[in-house]
Amino acid sequence: MIFENREDAGKKLAQEVKKLELNPEKSVILAIPRGGVPVAFEVSKETKIPFSLVIVKKLTLPYNPEAAVGAIAPDGTYVIDQQYFPVVSQENILHEMKNEAMKEIKNRLQKYLNNKVPDVKDKIVIIIDDGLATGYTALVAGLYARNLGAKGLILAVPVCPVDSISRVKKVFQKVICVEIVSDTFFAVGAYYKDFHQLSDEEMLNYLKRAKELGILYEKTKEVSL
Repeated sequence: MIFENREDAGKKLAQEVKKLELNPEKSVILAIPRGGVPVAFEVSKETKIPFSLVIVKKLTLPYNPEAAVGAIAPDGTYVIDQQYFPVVSQENILHEMKNEAMKEIKNRLQKYLNNKVPDVKDKIVIIIDDGLATGYTALVAGLYARNLGAKGLILAVPVCPVDSISRVKKVFQKVICVEIVSDTFFAVGAYYKDFHQLSDEEMLNYLKRAKELGILYEKTKEVSL
């Protein structure tokens, strides 16, 4: 299945999430920005489950910023691909990676959430992104939501490789994926006709529209970094 764009993917994902019959008052959607926001917006609109953001950041090698080897959350929770441990454990590479990522997390928390995070204590939390590749970003988002007091964790994505599902099931009680694929060289963007990189302006516009529709989750708490 090829999705037209992220909104189309969100509409299709919404049909699967609806089958869970979750109570909107006891559930919260947390979108991984930026790409997960249009998807979450459509799921929220269809299910009436309010949504907000979860700010996490990929961990990349200092000498190769394109090589993502893990991910980190605002509270310092992180995961690393086991195969990279021999590399990142040398010469304070891990420390440098984490510091750089946390700087970006701080910037995004300020820019997107005014230095507050969603209060998800005792809620069923649905983590949404526009796709799942290695799964480390989703894993960290789930662990972070659990640290914030989430009662249950669900991961919902439009597309994912079959070999990543078992990895994320170590954290999530349920994983929903519209299109499960077995491609050897998997790339999320290959399953979208339009997979342009969202700008901050586009993303913040989705949040504005969500607030107007009454589906923006606004119960927050202060965060200290």
